[in-house]
Amino acid sequence: MNDRTVLFQGVGDIALGDHPLCAGFGTHSRHRKRAPSFPFEHVTKHFDRAEVLFGNLECTLSQTGMKAGDYNSIQMRGHEAYLDGLTQAGFDVMNLANNHSLQHGRTPFRETVDILKGAGIEAAGVNNGDYRHCREVFVEKNGLKIGFLGYSLRPRQYFTEEPLYAEGERDRIVEDARRARAQCDTLVVSMHWGDEFIDRPSPDEIATAHAVMDAGADLIIGHHPHVLRGVEKYGRGYIVYSLGNFVCDMIWDSPLRETAIVQCRLTAEGVRDFELLPVRINDDYQPQVLAGEAGKALLARIGALSDRLQHLCANPAEVETMEQYNVAAHEEHAKSRAKSHRYFLRNAYKFPPALVVQQLRTYVRNRLAERGFIKQPPPMPGC
Repeated sequence: MNDRTVLFQGVGDIALGDHPLCAGFGTHSRHRKRAPSFPFEHVTKHFDRAEVLFGNLECTLSQTGMKAGDYNSIQMRGHEAYLDGLTQAGFDVMNLANNHSLQHGRTPFRETVDILKGAGIEAAGVNNGDYRHCREVFVEKNGLKIGFLGYSLRPRQYFTEEPLYAEGERDRIVEDARRARAQCDTLVVSMHWGDEFIDRPSPDEIATAHAVMDAGADLIIGHHPHVLRGVEKYGRGYIVYSLGNFVCDMIWDSPLRETAIVQCRLTAEGVRDFELLPVRINDDYQPQVLAGEAGKALLARIGALSDRLQHLCANPAEVETMEQYNVAAHEEHAKSRAKSHRYFLRNAYKFPPALVVQQLRTYVRNRLAERGFIKQPPPMPGC
């Protein structure tokens, strides 16, 4: 076997803090009472195969500025103690360019970067001083130099100032990809993009992905939609439009529990031996690899989504317009919101009473703002 090959694995959103609808009984609240390895205990034996392991860290690992009992302050908060779990699982690179990494301010973001780097985990997605460009990171293994870039293509949340992560624009990502590709043998690009809960990418996302691949990327790993999307074979590599959640407490709808581990061999000539390991998130918010008929069924569904993508790319006249796509995305979001509200009501007894009051107040304020009756509440101040 050629020594200049690396067995790569990648996963989707790793949210080690409580989701807003699970504040007080979500991932952090449950996992903090267990060993640091607990979130990954069912997938570690699969991770052991990987020579380079990648994931999207959808939370801060810093407690700086946290106010106990404050609904906005405690949600999506991990803890530095979870670092041991990430290192034991074997993560080499984590993307931090996402809409929750600055939720609690600039200081927790910087501290999370430092915490990861101190443990030997590269932080992808940090900007290079200009928020429109990413600082590339490199990992060398088996004589192969692998480059990583990461971007958030989502609107800014919780803050208004320029982000510390790289905020994606197609032309700037293309420019970065060309520059990074000239310095490495193979390039992985992490994209935090897309509307939530819809199981296909938009026409704009497909065009962006193709442009980035043409610029030198060999593998695009997508996340943020919370659901799986199809995979497209493109050029010498692959575009994984969304891996969905991975460690997450959003368990109120079956598609939000479905995810996968990307496994492939990275080489200087492209990506080969690409496969997906089917995974489902259990009631303890842990990912578990599916076996038997359940695993085959999930892979078949991903295969159908992928076939549809390939068909549309080969038949552009059939591609929906952005207007049509936006309507479909809005409908999926409305369906998921209704399910999440029912989940909240069923579990209201689990919340500390003070948090229930804060949640209801936030919900009413946000709905009034959506309908234009009041101004949108200001973002949380940065630390």
